[in-house]
Amino acid sequence: MKKFYILSIVFLLFTTFSFTQITVSPLSVEKDVRAGEEFIATINVIGGNTTQNVNIELYLLSQDFDGNFDYVEATPDNFLYSNWIEFPNSITVSPRSTTPVEVGVNIPSNAPFGTYNFILMITPEVETSGTIGIIIRYAIRITVHVQGTVITMVEVEDVKVVPDGEGKPVIEATISNGSSYDLVISAEAILRDKSGMMIERLPLKSSYMEKNNITTQRVLKGNKVVFSGKPTYLLAPGDYKVNLFVNYSNRQRVFTYDINVPEEGFNFTPPTELALILDNTEFSHELYAGAVKTFVINLQNMSNQNVTVQVGGEEFASLPKDRSLLSWITLRSPSSFTVNAQRTSRVILSINVPKEVENGAYYGKIFLNAYDESGKFLSQKKVNVETIIGEVNYDVELVSSNYEKIEGSGIFSALIKNTGERYIIPKGSLSILDSDGVSIGVYSLLPSTQEWLVPSQETMLIGEVPILEENGYRYILTIYNNEQRLKAFEGELM
Repeated sequence: MKKFYILSIVFLLFTTFSFTQITVSPLSVEKDVRAGEEFIATINVIGGNTTQNVNIELYLLSQDFDGNFDYVEATPDNFLYSNWIEFPNSITVSPRSTTPVEVGVNIPSNAPFGTYNFILMITPEVETSGTIGIIIRYAIRITVHVQGTVITMVEVEDVKVVPDGEGKPVIEATISNGSSYDLVISAEAILRDKSGMMIERLPLKSSYMEKNNITTQRVLKGNKVVFSGKPTYLLAPGDYKVNLFVNYSNRQRVFTYDINVPEEGFNFTPPTELALILDNTEFSHELYAGAVKTFVINLQNMSNQNVTVQVGGEEFASLPKDRSLLSWITLRSPSSFTVNAQRTSRVILSINVPKEVENGAYYGKIFLNAYDESGKFLSQKKVNVETIIGEVNYDVELVSSNYEKIEGSGIFSALIKNTGERYIIPKGSLSILDSDGVSIGVYSLLPSTQEWLVPSQETMLIGEVPILEENGYRYILTIYNNEQRLKAFEGELM
């Protein structure tokens, strides 16, 4: 008996599974009509290499709280508007030819204003031959907007702050579409302290928006979807205000909520860290000999006490002295200053590139220390600064590698050195080969931190691998800078 896996194709066309499969176009049709009108939508079914019978069924469109769409087979009981649409239940498609399917949509004269979605599920029939196959079916969306007096009803049913899997705060808002029409919605939030001072502004997205990397969400009429966002500066329990901006149909509504965030269940930033929050800890500039570049480090004191901030410079460990840019940096603001509680400030610096300088990348760190009014140290933040002159190259060297059995698992470690001219954030991919040269698996190697590895610096990449009881294994270690492949190394594992 032949087994089949069914794939539903929704608004996306895949044609690489099999040349014997059909393809369908268009995948969606959208019409604005008046009550009493009718129209015909033509769906083209294109044959593969064989003659195929194709079934066509009516489904209705549904949506969950995350914004994801699903399909339910339509019946007269669960879909009152199924008699508005007419189409053939099956067609025969000849090889490599186009068969048009005419879909008639007849809107009753007494049809209520609003949006109506019809899903035509197009599925080819297959013959059984004792093998495994793939059935590709297509969900064709036909959306009808019956025009009339438009009354939009968008409400926010609930706004709250909940912990994510790591205990970090997440703002959640449940937005409902009480309109007769589907609406395309986006949402933003402004987080304020209890006195009304703005802390930050952030977008809220549904899970569907995050998954598909889009900025708006279609919310079906009568449905509700949860929008959420992770604030950067909600750093302590207490009372807050949230202004929620909901955008839809070229309109906007603003909702305001008072929210209490408890300490229990959350993993908040330690109080001492609240004294010094930076908006950016990395600066990279492409300059030229003799250039001058000014940049600003913005900071916030989110604690409940005034603090003194002191600014200084620091070299990267192991960086060659001729690659330091600290002597190029001039502080344009005071090196010591006070930041009042719940207030902001900034540090202004400029880079003055010498007129005689070699091509390459140059580095330095700016540190900021925060102290309370008695002089007690509270927190330190460091800012990485890079200046690139001309063209630079990337390179890496494998210094050593090691395999050990530790507490019931295998551990592979690789000591690498940045021998290029620019910093990298390294990671490794380890393929282990047996004595026959066959790969037994590919394993990730990671550094202990995601910090810059500047030229001449070394770091250890470590990963868990299987326990190997015999000799004769080899490895291929590929080093990456983020997702950029740098170099591969081979060696004996045992």
